[in-house]
Amino acid sequence: MTNRRVSLIIPVGLFTLAASIGMVFALLHELRDAHGLSGGAIGWIAGVSFFAAVASQLLIAPFADRGHARRVMTLSILGGAVAALTFALASEPWQFVLARIAAGLAFGAYLPAAQAVFTAADPDHAGQHLGRLAGIQTAGFIIGPGIGAGLVAAWGLDAPFYCLAGALALLVGPVATTHVDEVLPDGPDLGLLRTTADMLATMARISRRREALAAAILSAALIMPAGMYEAIWAIFLQDLGASTTFIGVSLVLYGLPFMIAAPIGGRLADRHGPMRIAMAALGAIIPLTVIYGHLTVPLVLMSLAMIEGAANGLGMPSAQTLMATSTKHGERATGQGLAAATGQLAAGVSALVAPRLFENYGPEWTFFWVAVAILVLGTLGFAVGFGGRSRPQTVPIRTFGLLRIRGGGR
Repeated sequence: MTNRRVSLIIPVGLFTLAASIGMVFALLHELRDAHGLSGGAIGWIAGVSFFAAVASQLLIAPFADRGHARRVMTLSILGGAVAALTFALASEPWQFVLARIAAGLAFGAYLPAAQAVFTAADPDHAGQHLGRLAGIQTAGFIIGPGIGAGLVAAWGLDAPFYCLAGALALLVGPVATTHVDEVLPDGPDLGLLRTTADMLATMARISRRREALAAAILSAALIMPAGMYEAIWAIFLQDLGASTTFIGVSLVLYGLPFMIAAPIGGRLADRHGPMRIAMAALGAIIPLTVIYGHLTVPLVLMSLAMIEGAANGLGMPSAQTLMATSTKHGERATGQGLAAATGQLAAGVSALVAPRLFENYGPEWTFFWVAVAILVLGTLGFAVGFGGRSRPQTVPIRTFGLLRIRGGGR
């Protein structure tokens, strides 16, 4: 993959889509005050994009393994533009939720397709490429809120979403025409229904591999805090006296260490094994999550968040590399989508539950219980991954007769 437009346009699209998701981080308290939103509504607005991403990662992204990577990415960019415009025009809770569903569908389909394109082009350095994409993704998530806070200060609450809609619309053409080495299926075109069944069979086949299952569980452990942060971080800091600008800056300063650490984490995963690097990352993230709930000084919170950002930057590419090494040609987008869907599901649950815990029990118990959930998932992931090294590399799973078609379920 030597075409320069591939290495530039696809990451630019990823950054912009991630920004469209993350921009809401720093603005939830503004939306709450401007539209009188309840804690439950805030939870749904924060969490529904994660659940929508799960659906597209499982049902749309796998088409990138069947010769449609460029189409998947182009439609995702277009969907992201529509979502951002809808959010700018929204005034009722259901309208915000609808816009977030569209944004989640777009991002969830785009990311695995981009990961598949890069890793298929250079599988020997999968961790390095996935680390770079993880850094770009997080840059969008984290820098987006900072940009959004500045645009709100200058032109009002709707301005960031109008700007994002325009930026994504401008990217539709370049993404649609960029060169992509499509991954073509080995067999004939099966048609939509049989292709969908084949994708489900591929997911079942991947899930039987212990290291692939471990990668999905570890992704859930690593991404789960993101749902909580999206739902309550801005509100938590505002309650401690922080301004909208400070909240945006805090998210940017979380993202900078992540961006630096993610490519390093990918290289370390290639060199020393992804399980070891993921274990070290979670060993730092879990205690930091507990500590947050007991802090009352925003500057201290921001400082510790930078350490967690570096740890997560090491951990996320490790989980993605573990999935990449557990999948084969024609499975990579499906595998990455499966891992990302598991993570988004965990983050979505966290985003739904965290605002209610925060309102009823305060930050101490909110952060504590999320840390416990991360610990449980991380322990399960390591048990599955390391356990498979002394036993057969599959776990029992049954597939329905519908899935036993040519090229699937073997």
